[in-house]
Amino acid sequence: MKINDVVIQDTYAEAWDLEVIRLVLTAISEDVALGAAEQFVGAAGSSELGSRINGGIERMALPHETPDGRPGIIVALTMPPFERENFIRELALRVVLATLVPTCAVFDFMVKEASAIEKIDLYDLTSENWKGYESREEIAGRRICIVPTTTGRFAYEEEVSISTEGVDGHFVCYAETEASSVLAVKAAKEAIRAIDGVSPMGYGLEAVFKLPEYCPALREKVKETKVPEGVGSVVNLLMFGATKGLMKQAMKVAIEAAAKVTGVKEIGAMNFGGEFGRHKFYLHELLK
Repeated sequence: MKINDVVIQDTYAEAWDLEVIRLVLTAISEDVALGAAEQFVGAAGSSELGSRINGGIERMALPHETPDGRPGIIVALTMPPFERENFIRELALRVVLATLVPTCAVFDFMVKEASAIEKIDLYDLTSENWKGYESREEIAGRRICIVPTTTGRFAYEEEVSISTEGVDGHFVCYAETEASSVLAVKAAKEAIRAIDGVSPMGYGLEAVFKLPEYCPALREKVKETKVPEGVGSVVNLLMFGATKGLMKQAMKVAIEAAAKVTGVKEIGAMNFGGEFGRHKFYLHELLK
């Protein structure tokens, strides 16, 4: 199969089960909300490499979308189901740290497509930090905890949703140059903003970690190289979603966007014979 003369490899992306929390952080202005989001998700790129959590920034939320009518940034956090205890502990820590950003508020923002939902009591996890100085409000039908700060107040929704049907996804871009591979995956990142409930994992745009068979400079030295002839750069787009259906949509639009960039030779995916995860996203099926 080809798209715009780009070969789409006849393979599948292997993926694992995840639990996903999706939030919107609002503030007095978009730039303050973005600063809060960057701090909230910071160092959340890869738990496989030692990060305590996986996470990413989805997109800007306009005032008409947010519970308090202010500009916001949508973020998502995720971990495998067996890491639930550590996941929730890290979430609570990040909510407490968010009190340092003036005017910040944190709300649940789970997508309607996620039907397998459990509720997490954030107040129970964080209230010991407030020493009884907090108060309660209702905003847009949501129970909100109000914490006094030196600049004013911090607000957060007391209960948030966790999707238990989340999943990760990715594709691998093989391009002539580093510039073309990066531009292609940047285009793919832009494309997935249209799919609510799907987030880049960390920055999303990444080198393939510690797999010499994907390194162009080692093409002649590694027996089972995965680097096609004429390829000088190999880049991943890593992402995760609240449901498998949303991930399929995101992978489709991401691959189509990447395939439009000059210099892209092939698009593929990585799999490990089922050892990595139980989900399989076949590229040709996604693109039909």
